[in-house]
Amino acid sequence: MTKLQRRKARRPNAPPLLSNGLWATFAGSLIWLLSMAMALKESMQFASRALLAPAAMGIFVGLGLLIMHVLSGRRAQSEARMLLRQHSTLMEPMPRLKPGRKDAGNSRPPHTGSSAVGR
Repeated sequence: MTKLQRRKARRPNAPPLLSNGLWATFAGSLIWLLSMAMALKESMQFASRALLAPAAMGIFVGLGLLIMHVLSGRRAQSEARMLLRQHSTLMEPMPRLKPGRKDAGNSRPPHTGSSAVGR
C-alpha cells in the first residue's frame, strides 16, 4: 500500500461541519452534566459554576456548526439548480429537476426545448 492510498484510507467520510458540530455539542453537554453532578456536593459548587462557561461555549459552538452545515447544504442545492438551468450550451434538452417543496404547487409543465445559450 502506497503513502497516497494510506492517506485516502484515513480520511473521514463525514462532512467536517456536521461531525465537529455534533462532537462539540456532545462535549459541551457532558461538561454541563458534570457541572450539575458537582453542584450536588456543597464543597464543589464553586468548581461546578466554573464549568458552566466552557459547557455553554461547547454547546453554542456545536449548534452554530450544525446550523452552518444545514445552510451550506441548502446553498449548494440552490447553486446546483441554477447551474442546471444554465446547463445547455450544446442544444440538448435540459434535464428534469426533482420537484422540491417550493415547486410542488407549480402546475406548469417542465420546459423540454433546447436552450438559446451558446447560439
